[in-house]
Amino acid sequence: MNDLLWEWSWPAVDGSVLVPASLLESLARYRQRAWNFERGGQLFIDPADPRGLVLSVATAPDGRDRAGWTWLELDPNRCKDEIRKYNSLGMRLIGHWHTHPQSVPRISTTDISSVGRFAQANAQFLENPLAVIVGQSPEPEGIQAWLFREGRPLLAQRRVMDTQS
Repeated sequence: MNDLLWEWSWPAVDGSVLVPASLLESLARYRQRAWNFERGGQLFIDPADPRGLVLSVATAPDGRDRAGWTWLELDPNRCKDEIRKYNSLGMRLIGHWHTHPQSVPRISTTDISSVGRFAQANAQFLENPLAVIVGQSPEPEGIQAWLFREGRPLLAQRRVMDTQS
């Protein structure tokens, strides 16, 4: 059985990202509740995957990160360590993910600035970063993705994959 559950695409961009059910389940474990601070990690793809651009790894939150209820700063040393680790396995950084205290997440101006700083800090790895935000809702719309093109966020359209393939 195929583990790919979703395909995220952007009408203005020729391309898409495939998302395995196992990765979505991993992200869902970190949903932010009223008593939690934001949490997040980095996103990696395996360019050698014959199925296309598959979101292969979402790193776990790290105790070195700094966070509040409505903000998150990933620890730069942790990020460098993860990039080195996953690059050595042939994977490539594609962006980052974090939680929001909203049911259905919306990208904020703080998020846009944060993604810009993240992209600038990782310019040798990233051209058009992906930002995934995990909201509180367990429904599909509780996880949203944005692709950044020329510094502007484009909300992904989600298509459910045929898991019988």
